[in-house]
Amino acid sequence: MRIFMVVFLFFLFTQGAWCATFQGKVIDADTKQPIEGAVVVVSWHEERATPTGSTSRLKDVVETLTDKNGEWVIKGPRGREMGNITAIFTLLTGIYITNPPHFIVFKPGYCSWPAEFGIDACKGKFKPEGNDKVAEGTTVELPGLTNKEDRKLSLPSPFHKDGDGSFYSKQGAFIKLINEESRNIGLSEYDDLKRYEK
Repeated sequence: MRIFMVVFLFFLFTQGAWCATFQGKVIDADTKQPIEGAVVVVSWHEERATPTGSTSRLKDVVETLTDKNGEWVIKGPRGREMGNITAIFTLLTGIYITNPPHFIVFKPGYCSWPAEFGIDACKGKFKPEGNDKVAEGTTVELPGLTNKEDRKLSLPSPFHKDGDGSFYSKQGAFIKLINEESRNIGLSEYDDLKRYEK
């Protein structure tokens, strides 16, 4: 009976890690035309409860480029939010639970999604509002930027894990586009990350 209970709880709390297909489309917010070559970066963090609170760490990063129709597809875990029962389970077992994915959509010359809702040139033009909407496949609309200062503010950073460069190798296209935009607006590139560019 105990073995059955342990197996049941294991499947109950790890079901969020099962694979899902995330897909969507990226278009220009003004022209409504597809944006080809935008990078969609998805990151997953995992979390567990501890006696002093919760701890999380970067689990994985996956990227892809949009095609000529602005469409993209990425496979990965669905994840689940940490609730009270899940927190107790992770505290007792020490097992990390995968959180839902987080998305970044970036193309040089555009507001990067979602980090730049605070830039005046991007406010009110972004769609959708909410990470869960991107996960559901809602079309992402990126407003174009012409002002150099706004483009500097909109420039994202690659994901990293302290002391471990392995995640950079999974973001080659993202790093390449960040460096391209940095050159375009007169900023220093990530010279130490150029070896990861794809």
